Amino acid sequence: MKKLYFIFTLSFLLALAAQTGFAQSAEEQRSLLIKATKFLEVKPFDEKAKDVRGWAVAYVIQTKDVSVVVCIGDFLKPALEKKNKYGSELIGQYTIAMAAFKLENPDQKDDENAAQLAGVESMLRAYETMLKEKPKAQFAGMDELVAKRNKGELRALVEAAECGKKESK
Repeated sequence: MKKLYFIFTLSFLLALAAQTGFAQSAEEQRSLLIKATKFLEVKPFDEKAKDVRGWAVAYVIQTKDVSVVVCIGDFLKPALEKKNKYGSELIGQYTIAMAAFKLENPDQKDDENAAQLAGVESMLRAYETMLKEKPKAQFAGMDELVAKRNKGELRALVEAAECGKKESK
């Protein structure tokens, strides 16, 4: 309920700021998203992390500058499991990291596999940082993904999910 209230309040304030001319430029917001993504990888439990994450996810949802596909492939299932205490933070990291990748690499904005891979890698970096700060954050499914990344198997896992494949109508 608090998260929903925060997102609603943030949305209202952003809309109000846009109407009154106090909103940041689109370029400033894109730059801020990229910085937020990197910040959350190294400080996922910082006292400002929740607000930064909330802003970043709201930005990705609301902006027309970039769009992402949240792909429910095998690589995302561990973060979605109810027993994963920090799953919502990890999903948020994955989502904003995909957007940051597309904004930083406009020539690859249509390469969904590259964006998915960037999102998963960022999520795993955040997870590893979480473990350093809170060892009880350990989750077997996430550890398996880290092991696959370390063996060089993550790209194949992402590509097998076919997240970028367009459905024919």
